[in-house]
Amino acid sequence: MNKENLEKIFSDDLGSSYFPLLAEEYLKDKDYVRAKKVCNVGLLLNPHNNDGKFILAKLEMIQGNGKVATELLKDIIASDNLYINAMRMLVMHYNSKGTNQVEMVKLLHNILDLVPDDEYANEILKSAKKAAKKKTKKTKTKLPKQKMTKSKKQSASKPKAKKIKSEPENIDINIDSKMATLTFVDILIRQKQYGQATKVLKLVSKNKSIARSSIKQRETKIKKELSKES
Repeated sequence: MNKENLEKIFSDDLGSSYFPLLAEEYLKDKDYVRAKKVCNVGLLLNPHNNDGKFILAKLEMIQGNGKVATELLKDIIASDNLYINAMRMLVMHYNSKGTNQVEMVKLLHNILDLVPDDEYANEILKSAKKAAKKKTKKTKTKLPKQKMTKSKKQSASKPKAKKIKSEPENIDINIDSKMATLTFVDILIRQKQYGQATKVLKLVSKNKSIARSSIKQRETKIKKELSKES
């Protein structure tokens, strides 16, 4: 069903359950204002439509509203524990931000219970386990505190220069080809995960149905953002 047909159905009946499909079409065209308006109207009349909530979560994530998107995704999972795409998107968000690791691992196990050979979930889980192992190892190898001598006390009393925290590095992971979409690329660019964005864009470029101009546009954007940081 094309966009024109969906627009007619929606204008004839604002309560139509087809509204997520129309919002998805606007999302593909990067017409975020119309996509959001369709989602908001559709969800007002169909408050339990998880597909509509998922499209809205995508929009919020693209526009940098991670907190709103997270709440929508959690709401979807709470009402439907088989909605694997919502779990994946929440995992992507937690992984790119390096937050809520315990919850992320739980979600990964839920995904693997449904799809045991899910490449993306397996790779992220492997990375999370390695990170946890390193953290435990560092804690175990810490030496016991020693009593400070007079000279050490004097040196300790001197003001120390503040350490500047470096930005977290992008984690190199294998992306499931099913998740390789332009929307996912836009989310990664928004979150400054340029390495992963480039990797996903290469997978997207293999899809001949996607316009080369759309791929070229994002390649240029990634290069531009990287040049700003260098």
